[in-house]
Amino acid sequence: MMKNIFISILISSILFISCKRGDKSQFQVKFSFKNGDKMITPQNTGKSDGWVFLEEIVYGKSQLPLILDSQKITGSEGILVFRGRSKNEAIFELVIGDNLLAIPMINDASEIQIDADLSKTKDFYTIAGSPASKQLQELLSKVGDENNEIQTAFNELDSLKNLNAPDSVLVAANNKKNTAISALNDYLKQFIQTTPNATLGVLALGWASRSLPPVEMDSAMKNLKARFPGNAFLADMEKGSQQQQAEQQSSGDSWVGKTVPELVMPDVNGKDISISSFRGKYVLIDFWASWCGPCRMENPNVVKAYNEFKAKNFTILGVSLDKDKDAWKKAISQDHLSWTHMSDLKYWNSQAVETFGFQGIPFNVLVDPSGKVIAQELRGEELDAKLKQILN
Repeated sequence: MMKNIFISILISSILFISCKRGDKSQFQVKFSFKNGDKMITPQNTGKSDGWVFLEEIVYGKSQLPLILDSQKITGSEGILVFRGRSKNEAIFELVIGDNLLAIPMINDASEIQIDADLSKTKDFYTIAGSPASKQLQELLSKVGDENNEIQTAFNELDSLKNLNAPDSVLVAANNKKNTAISALNDYLKQFIQTTPNATLGVLALGWASRSLPPVEMDSAMKNLKARFPGNAFLADMEKGSQQQQAEQQSSGDSWVGKTVPELVMPDVNGKDISISSFRGKYVLIDFWASWCGPCRMENPNVVKAYNEFKAKNFTILGVSLDKDKDAWKKAISQDHLSWTHMSDLKYWNSQAVETFGFQGIPFNVLVDPSGKVIAQELRGEELDAKLKQILN
């Protein structure tokens, strides 16, 4: 599994994992490898080739993991032993070969055995001794496959629209897309109902939150709470959700009904762009970043909305929290974001954060032609439904 793919899909699903279980605990990871001399040479990302790092996944604005132990691979095969310490059950990973590969795990056992063939980049390891880690491996594989099906369906639908395909063909393609999303939702709901591990249940719930309707999300949350009563993270998660809803409903934290504030930033070519220049159009101001996993997962929905409504006095203004201009431009191209973009490339110190006061991305506001905000934080089907309501 490629390191960057694992990080984006994992952090996109959870705020943090904190399933308290008492005193600090230690665990050991026994890493047996072969073909260490045949590792694919990765791009230089700041870590030395051959090093293996045991890291704890933590959530924060920097999204940087906590390094617990490290050793260097020497020779074609061998065994390395890593030791970790954590007061909570959490998600960890072995990062191998200059950030090229990652093996995720959960510290539900005192000793975890990993066997890896480093000449491969897919299906390159097996894991034993930790039931939760084994199930995590299966979960990631299944969700990855389902997400690929969804992305393929979205791409096919977009291509057919660009080719002005007949309505019957578009309906079939849209049904295929909806079927793919339903398959992922059904799998995640079943997983949440049956997994014996609370950490895995919360992880699956995080993925499900991106596509499950609110009623089904509430049901899944109640299911987890019933199966893991007293779980600290679930209690915090519910409290945070309730607090977020309350904040969104308060006049101080909601932009709905207010005039959108001015914001001026350079576009990808260095030309200043202002929000006020979009007056006269319905505009979705979409705050995102190339490094933001949930943003990249939501982008197909935003592209779909743009293609469907751009001829109806609607457009999008992308505002990025990137700090690397090349990564920003590459993500725009890869995700087919063919609307206006701007960024001051200041990461979380961006003027956009100070002006709009959001705490996380993706975040968006929908502005009418007069400059008044008429909705915010629209996702997936909610975005589509709102645009149909005001533009049809």
